Amino acid sequence: MSFFSALTVPGLQQHLSFSREDSAILKGYGILFMIFHHVFGLYALPAGVDTAWIAPQLTKAAPIFKICVPIFIFITGYAMGWKTNSSPTFGSLIKTGFSHYFKFWKIYFLCLLLAILVSWAFPLPILPSVADMDWKNGLLVVTGLRPCYPDWWYMALFAAATMALYPICAWITHHIAPVPSMAALLGVSLLLQSTAHIPWLPGIASSFPPFLPCFILGYMCAFLASRLSALSTSHSLGAILLLALEILSIHLFSFSKAKTLTVIFLFTLWCLPWITRKLRLTPLLTLLGTYSALMWLNHRFIFGYHFSWDLYGAQSISVVFIVTLVSSLLLAMAMQKLFNRMIPSNPQTQSKTL
Repeated sequence: MSFFSALTVPGLQQHLSFSREDSAILKGYGILFMIFHHVFGLYALPAGVDTAWIAPQLTKAAPIFKICVPIFIFITGYAMGWKTNSSPTFGSLIKTGFSHYFKFWKIYFLCLLLAILVSWAFPLPILPSVADMDWKNGLLVVTGLRPCYPDWWYMALFAAATMALYPICAWITHHIAPVPSMAALLGVSLLLQSTAHIPWLPGIASSFPPFLPCFILGYMCAFLASRLSALSTSHSLGAILLLALEILSIHLFSFSKAKTLTVIFLFTLWCLPWITRKLRLTPLLTLLGTYSALMWLNHRFIFGYHFSWDLYGAQSISVVFIVTLVSSLLLAMAMQKLFNRMIPSNPQTQSKTL
């Protein structure tokens, strides 16, 4: 069997496919990496907390775990790639993207109400007051397009990916043959990466270009996984080459200023689910993945701002990390039960959204 004919073997197609369990595991690692990055890289710890021996090394490594954002946005792109609406009209594609965003927005909005309540009960000068905002900024806060709390900036990125970028990607793959559409997706990705160098790009939007190519990578993987077996050998080769160029462009121009981040990102996507199953850690990681969206919304706002570490009596930064992780998970589980009562929905909605 030649190398070129091997491209059509189902094994390659399987490597481009991510099951729901894979996605849950990856989201579990995503939230684990995020909390690790925030605790060791961003939190201002009390003077009495012990940062001896392991903490300085972990603090140096904390920026590596920023790959949590590419992981989450890749999974979103992959999920949207599989959910592409059969209708080719641009309006229907926008409707599909909005529906995906709205499922997540309901969780965000209820967390926003909780955050406003907590801010009212425990006011902090470092946090903005929603009551002091004008109606325009208030509307942007409510929609998530301009979150009032800095750690919630991903909501705006998620909105841009699902309601703007997804319809473009889906329209391309509906109207162009598979290989040319892969080339067009790569072109859109490169265009997004080039906008990162625009000095006048407004506000929070300047954070989007480095990560949106990872959404396109996820979409490309889903698109190719569903079509690879139907392509000829030459077309398969061309499509795989374009996918490789997308990965290379992300490595060279996108989020990975430290080039090792791309390697870690790809290792997380394609190796960690397999390693997790071998180590029998699947239940733990899927549990974290299931509640990852709520943990993201509550872990830094509640535990990073409003409950300082001396309340825990922690004398070790490692204890701070464990307490933050466990407390955030327990709060997320309680919030999910409350939300299920308030908003009737599919129990799997949370795990499919982010």
